[in-house]
Amino acid sequence: MRIAAREVHLHAPFESVAADISHLADAMIEGALRASTEYLSPRFSPLVTDETPSMEVTFCVLAMGKLGGQELNFSSDIDLLFIYSASGHTPEDSPQSATTEEYYRKLCELMIRLLSERTAEGHVFRVDTRLRPFGKSGPLACSLGSAVDYYSTYGRAWERQALIKARPCAGDFQLGELLLEQLRPFFYPRYFDDATLEDIRSVKRQMENVIASKSQADREVKLGRGGIRDIEFTVQMLQMLHGGRWQEIRTPNTLEALRALGQRQRIQPFDAVTLERNYIFLRGIEHRLQIQGGRQTHMLPEPGPELDTLAHRLGYINGDSFMNVYRERTSETRAILEQFLATRGDGNLWVIELLEPESACADGLKKLASLGFRDPGRAREELLLLANGPDDAPYTRETAQQFSAVTPFLLEALGQTPDPDGALLRFSQILGRLPVPATLYNLLKYHRNLSSYLIALVSNSDYLSEMLLRDISLLDLIGTPGHIDMPSRREDLEQILSDLEAAADPAPALYRLRDGEVLKVALREILLGIPVTAVGDELSRLAEVILARSLSRARARTTERYGTTSAAFAIVALGKFGGRELGYGSDLDLVFVHEDEETARFDISTSPTEYFASIASQVIKSLKEPTRYGLLYDVDARLRPDGNKGALAIPAQRFRQYYREEAYFWEKFALMKVRAVAGDADFAARIEAEARHLAFSMRLERSGLEELETMRAKLAAAAPHLDLKRREGGIAEIEFATRLLQLRHAGEHPDLERGGVFGALELLCEKSLLPEPEYSILREGYVFFRRLLNRSRMMRGCASSCLPDTPGIAARLAQSLGIEGSLPEQIESYTASIHQVYLRIYNALRDETASSCKKESL
Repeated sequence: MRIAAREVHLHAPFESVAADISHLADAMIEGALRASTEYLSPRFSPLVTDETPSMEVTFCVLAMGKLGGQELNFSSDIDLLFIYSASGHTPEDSPQSATTEEYYRKLCELMIRLLSERTAEGHVFRVDTRLRPFGKSGPLACSLGSAVDYYSTYGRAWERQALIKARPCAGDFQLGELLLEQLRPFFYPRYFDDATLEDIRSVKRQMENVIASKSQADREVKLGRGGIRDIEFTVQMLQMLHGGRWQEIRTPNTLEALRALGQRQRIQPFDAVTLERNYIFLRGIEHRLQIQGGRQTHMLPEPGPELDTLAHRLGYINGDSFMNVYRERTSETRAILEQFLATRGDGNLWVIELLEPESACADGLKKLASLGFRDPGRAREELLLLANGPDDAPYTRETAQQFSAVTPFLLEALGQTPDPDGALLRFSQILGRLPVPATLYNLLKYHRNLSSYLIALVSNSDYLSEMLLRDISLLDLIGTPGHIDMPSRREDLEQILSDLEAAADPAPALYRLRDGEVLKVALREILLGIPVTAVGDELSRLAEVILARSLSRARARTTERYGTTSAAFAIVALGKFGGRELGYGSDLDLVFVHEDEETARFDISTSPTEYFASIASQVIKSLKEPTRYGLLYDVDARLRPDGNKGALAIPAQRFRQYYREEAYFWEKFALMKVRAVAGDADFAARIEAEARHLAFSMRLERSGLEELETMRAKLAAAAPHLDLKRREGGIAEIEFATRLLQLRHAGEHPDLERGGVFGALELLCEKSLLPEPEYSILREGYVFFRRLLNRSRMMRGCASSCLPDTPGIAARLAQSLGIEGSLPEQIESYTASIHQVYLRIYNALRDETASSCKKESL
């Protein structure tokens, strides 16, 4: 009554009146929430989350519609959305047990009854909850995660508009703001397409058809032509078009949004003023209609005494004079709306024509040609297939619309590739195997960066593309804006793994971590051009995290079966893993070492040899055994002391003795790349230091050199011509030359005791132990070959050190790396130069050792 008196007798401004009514509603909702919570509290203790039992579940009521915009009228329904923070349950000491869904259904039903149930004193507010996810068929309250999933996957055009008006009004406001923040890209997208705009126009047309069918368009203040909803529709459409770029436009209040749009010149200033004036005019009429009748109505009376009475209360002489003004104002509003109903999205109307099978689409074909497609007609056929599906299993209209929405930036990303036609064909072939392509289209629609990621993968790697399409949810791991900009730290990977293990199905956690991180590293290489050293370092860090978790699980299972021991355990890596130089699909060279029996306590039911062999074998099995998720890594444990004939896990003393007294020169040579990668930190570091000392302290003798050269020559003789690792002048010769120089000079330069090739080459050059020209040849050749192998493995999904001999694939490989000229000629040039450098280094060291032998014999 107070608020109504302020409007009728004191002529309070519309905004003030609407805000007062909305504040009253907020207070009533908060009161209903508190009363309902108190009523349920004797039976249910505060709920806790399933994931973290020490954390309580929180709850928020969001206002939608007019209440969300603080524009409530005297007889409005209140549109509410209920959310809770996470799935959970009552604690064990609760008088009654309930899940979050059960408890909040009771709470919401009680709130709704308190607010809307008619009593002798009337009711407080009618409550409408149909704007919730899945509408009337959905739960009254949903979790934050399920709400985000719903809108991201199923959200429709009208739901974008509804969320523009949302704001927290009771309960945990931070939770409500968090929901809106996570959904902001959905209802305020940075770019808008014509298909989505057409969806919004379609909703508007349906509403108008309903009103027109009832012959009410001229008297319906809210839904009629030029009425309140036309103004709100215009403002909300402009907010959706521009809110992704300008924060000040993001407000649930219609008049605030209108003024911000005017200031940003997204609407003509005169039109903004006109719409503001007409909105206040129409809302004033709505208020008087509802005060006068005491009911929810938006319909003007028929000409006659009732219309005259309304006109007098609004300050007009009679009904005719009022209706003249009303028609003038609604015509102004409608004319402005009509301008924006013709608005296009981001210039992509050509896409709709391109995807319409019956259209000639001349503009669309020209656009494809301008993007670099050599055969626009064939490209269009592939686009039609992606949009509509095959003739024998056509997609739904919704799927076609979703593809239309993502087509512009998919084509833009394809146009950036070396071969747009080929990339589109591979994209089409891969997506053709998806049972529900709409899921991917919808995901790409709201995460534009994923389009460029996906096209980059499709253009460069069938293997990685198929890995991604086996599990589309991997996009969640790589799709966050800025995610690929920085390398993952170890703690980042460990946190991702913990989150994956906490999922409903933790079994694929290690595989999903591996796949997601390999995809990220590949995208960093393709899109950001990170060097091969960074690729090796990041893939090695990933392997360390996976290996550590595999070891932890193996130790736990072995302890459970055999008992406990204080004996320390370590895993050391050799080869590429030892040098932090892993590539895509590289295997892991591992050696397992445990503390000696004499220095540890064993409370186990088996021998120490069997105990640690069990741990080692479980680690190897968990990494290399094929599963339905694939396999993690191939593991090679043959470089351990005594090879396949020796124990799988070696006692520390035997490890030292073997390399001191029995190992061949080439075995110590391989030990130069030793690095501790998992296990008990102090013990592992000690084993690494001792192994490195054993490797770098060996004498460089002629017999060892010749043994090594014989091995290299056999490898080169047996290697195919395109084997970049083993062939003459290949990667193996670069590594051999580098390690020979390290071995020769490590006595005077201890900092040369390192496993990585790049670091060793740089130090050798800095210390003038390797001439600058030879350093350049070895380093540039190593980079060139490693880039080729990485991209070849990425492209084909195999760990072969041989390049493909198919001309088409070889050309695609060179093109993807931006290599100009003849690839075979460049390979021959590098191998010839590298082989000369290797021979010079080998012969110099052989002659030096021969001279030393003569002096000793004298």
